Amino acid sequence: AIWLTARGPFTVEDEHALMREHAVDTVITKNSGGDATAAKLAAARAFGIPVILIRRPPKPQGESVITTDHAMDWIARVHGISS
Repeated sequence: AIWLTARGPFTVEDEHALMREHAVDTVITKNSGGDATAAKLAAARAFGIPVILIRRPPKPQGESVITTDHAMDWIARVHGISS
């Protein structure tokens, strides 16, 4: 195995060259929720290389707020602080 670390974004051509140079036969990647791995997936698809996609963990359960004022109100309520 060879461990490669680099920072993208990468082009499909970059990924093709990497896969050819290292005779990649399987791609393992995480679902980061963006398009950062799009070139890697396109290159793997072009070569017919299987992809193992690691799912994102579920979002934690809990309350959420949108504004700072709502956050301050939540903090006060949770900690029993009266204003």
